[in-house]
Parts: sequence; structure tokens; C-alpha cells
Amino acid sequence: MASEGNTMIKQQRWAAIIDQCRQHTSVSVAELVQLLNVSEATIRRDLQQMEDLNMVSRLHGGARLNDDQSAEPPMLIKSETNVSSKNQVARLAAGMIKNNQMVYIDAGSSTYEMLNYVRAKNITVVTIGIPHIAKLKHNSTHTILLGGTIRWTTEAVTGNMTLKQLDDLFFDVAFIGVNGIHEKVGFTTTNEQEADVKAKVIAHSSSTFILADGSKFNKLYPVKFSRLDQAVILSDEIPDFDRSQIRYQLTNGESRLD
Repeated sequence: MASEGNTMIKQQRWAAIIDQCRQHTSVSVAELVQLLNVSEATIRRDLQQMEDLNMVSRLHGGARLNDDQSAEPPMLIKSETNVSSKNQVARLAAGMIKNNQMVYIDAGSSTYEMLNYVRAKNITVVTIGIPHIAKLKHNSTHTILLGGTIRWTTEAVTGNMTLKQLDDLFFDVAFIGVNGIHEKVGFTTTNEQEADVKAKVIAHSSSTFILADGSKFNKLYPVKFSRLDQAVILSDEIPDFDRSQIRYQLTNGESRLD
């Protein structure tokens, strides 16, 4: 069995392969060998595993990105997709917050929408979401904005400074965004720094909820931040997925929380 360290090295390689595929139409095995300083056998094994997980399609001597693994769209675009589903999930999520709680609300379009529906009193919200601040101000919510490096694509604050601040913070409940949910891998996202923040928040929270409309299932992105059993999924639907592996609450009232 591979060690934790080797797993992280593989994740970093896969992230680099995805980045190269996004920058170019395709990438060759030879180019990846030189870029990543590993053997040809390692690259070929990586590409086979990534193809098995529907991340890339192998070509003669290389690979290209699958059509549904395109670059993460900006926050502005994401906020205009799957609007009805996101609003349903957002309303469900907001109802999970109780009075007097310490709450973490992640960056992202789904967590942004949930702020429209929060009715709990005397809460403190900690966030890394830049757009979230205006809504929190409008509601006069006691808010802590974590500091760090801004990732403009997702309008999120990340980095080592963010992680250091999280060392001293603990949450009654956390609401986390996700890019992909995969039966074999878990919860994944596109960026290692954002993944590190999500993982630390989950470790520091009594309860964690993942906000995910049905489009997020059976998708896999380069960086894993959590196992499936570490959080409850809030969704409008769960299409073609092994529900025995997950805890969930659906907007129609169906749930599996044990």
C-alpha cells in the first residue's frame, strides 16, 4: 500500500498533468517525463489511472483532457449555472444553522447563495469568500474574514496564512463547496491550497456539510480534500451513485444520516 507521502506526490503529478492539458490541446508522455522528473513507466501508469477515473483520454504517446474536466469557470459564471438546484440546496443548508453557533462558510457559488436564507440569531460566521462579505454586512452578521492570498478565479482567500489562522478556530458547523464527488476517491477540488483549507476546516468542525447539486456526482478533480464519510452531503438529487457510502440530506426530505 502506498504511503500518505507517495499519495500526495501522485496528487501533485496529476494536478500538473491536468494543468498541462488545460494549457495545451494535448500533452505527450515525453514532455511529462521531463516536466515531472519521473520515469516513463510512472507517467504511463498515471495516465492509465486517470483515464480509468474519467479525467483524461489517452492518445498515442500522450493524453488530452476530457471534455467534462475543463478549467474551473470563474465565480461569476458558476453563480449563473444550475441556479434552481443551487437555491434549493442553499435553503436546505441555511436551515442547518442554529442560534449562537460558530459557523464556517466556504467560498463558492452555493455557499454564497445560502447566505440569502440564514435566519439563525447571534451567530459568528468565518469565511474565505470575498463576495460573501457584502451579504454578511447586509445582514449585520458578526463575521471573521480570514486573511491570506486571494485566488481570483474562485474569489477565495487561501494559503499558509489562512491555514495558520484556522489553527486557532473551531466550528460548531461548517459548510463546504465541492467540485466533484467520486465513489472511489471522495470529495475533490481543483486547487491544492483551497483543498488544504477545506481539509483543515473539516478537522476543526463538529459537523460538516458539503453543498453539492446533482451535477457534482461522479466527477473527479485533481485534489482530494476529504473522505466521503467525513461529511454529510446536502443535495437536490444523487444520480447513479452508491448511496451506501455516503450520509446525505436531500431537498425533497430523503436522508441517510447514520
